[in-house]
Amino acid sequence: MLSEIRSARLDDGGVTVPLLFDAGKRLLTEVFGLGDPQVAQDYLAFAWQQGGGQYGSDNHWVAETNGEVTGLISCWHSHLPENFDRVTLQSIVDFYGIDTALDVVLKSQLYMAVIEPPMFLEMGVGHIAVIDSARRSGVGAALLKYMEEKARSLKKNAVVLNCEVDNHGALRFYQKMGYAEHRVNDKFIQMIRAIPLNRSSF
Repeated sequence: MLSEIRSARLDDGGVTVPLLFDAGKRLLTEVFGLGDPQVAQDYLAFAWQQGGGQYGSDNHWVAETNGEVTGLISCWHSHLPENFDRVTLQSIVDFYGIDTALDVVLKSQLYMAVIEPPMFLEMGVGHIAVIDSARRSGVGAALLKYMEEKARSLKKNAVVLNCEVDNHGALRFYQKMGYAEHRVNDKFIQMIRAIPLNRSSF
């Protein structure tokens, strides 16, 4: 039974780092592993412990079931800390060294060119993953609903997420949750769900 969704902590890394990797194995292996999945996972473990940035614990939330972490999610929006990108870049330089870091950043930029970012009035979600034993138990749905409420509190009018075009299981799940195709290219489909304001917001 799902007990709560809470902010992630540094000591969740033993579960959350594998979930982070599962959320985008192909992309993460190519960009951060330079073709080696173990290197990608080692970087994610390092970045998680930095706290801030794209892969740090500070901008992640976990689902907890019977005291155990069972799911993970993150989000991007206009209210992120000013140093968010700087901390992300610093974690890359610190882990790889400056020469290899340049290769990683270049590979990352190639992907960013085809992954649609959220617009100002949208909130992007990502790094969505659930442990094998908790799948089809409502954990993923609860994480998405939590983020939709967060988007409403930030006065965003939609939640968007990017999914690889051949990840048919994930696409079916998002469609079931009320998400529709928004923008499409040959690698990713951006899904969108409108977030109506509460009546009390008027």
